[in-house]
Amino acid sequence: MTAPEYGSPRISWPAGLTDDTPLPFALWRVMHHVDGRRGPEEVARLAGIPPLDVPPLVAQAATWANRAAQRTQPLTEAAAQAVTQCVIAVMGPMGEFVVDDVLDECGDGITLSTLLSKVAAQLSEAQVQAFVRQLRSRGIA
Repeated sequence: MTAPEYGSPRISWPAGLTDDTPLPFALWRVMHHVDGRRGPEEVARLAGIPPLDVPPLVAQAATWANRAAQRTQPLTEAAAQAVTQCVIAVMGPMGEFVVDDVLDECGDGITLSTLLSKVAAQLSEAQVQAFVRQLRSRGIA
């Protein structure tokens, strides 16, 4: 292992990122080498990528960590409304009833992840794909 050069900024894991955070392989391939002691050049060399690619990939990992944290927190009214709009976009006005039924079934303290899973379970495969696209367009998934 090569020590970081003087003056080279050191790269650390984003707040909230853990070994359990689901990340695409391209991100884990880089984050595996990020340890708070290495600079972008060393991380890039170890990961086999250009040094300029390291900061954007670390930023993407932070985005994934934030989304993962968001999904495990109790559901907010704003998030429930956003999910409802996504379901309505996929299945029409009945989508509102699907979300309401899930919320009634699960009660208070439901997480965004639970809501998304239970709603998706009631959709066809094509609807699930459209639902995920809707969620991504709103920055939810």
